[in-house]
Amino acid sequence: MRFNNNLFLLASFLGAATAFRRTCRPDLTGDVRGTGFYTKTATDLDRDVATDFCTTVPELRVMNPEFPSKAGDIFRVPCKIRKRDCSRIPTNENGYYTVVEGDYLSDISIDFCTDTRNLAKLNPDLANTNLAPGMVLEVPCPFN
Repeated sequence: MRFNNNLFLLASFLGAATAFRRTCRPDLTGDVRGTGFYTKTATDLDRDVATDFCTTVPELRVMNPEFPSKAGDIFRVPCKIRKRDCSRIPTNENGYYTVVEGDYLSDISIDFCTDTRNLAKLNPDLANTNLAPGMVLEVPCPFN
């Protein structure tokens, strides 16, 4: 019996969970560039909020002297609009991202809070930065 790689690939994608990343409202006052606001929900863990905004809990505490502790409280967060998301692999912190026209490895790495070297380690078959639409990359995907 011959193994069908396409069927295996399809099954692995169907088993992946789509990760929905938190989004921020940019601060347009001009006080601090690159920051914005996020309203805490009842199910938010501080670690998860920090991860979604490519930061750490200690950095969030510096940005928020009166640290948000309950649903409805507002966090100041690093705020960059990220246009890419991933389908998370249920068994680990990584996921899949499908390359689209105009993607560059450097832009993909920024959206997934990593660098191009780490993406190359996760994708050993990746030849330099030659990306083609439809290519599937493994990316860090700790978002819940």
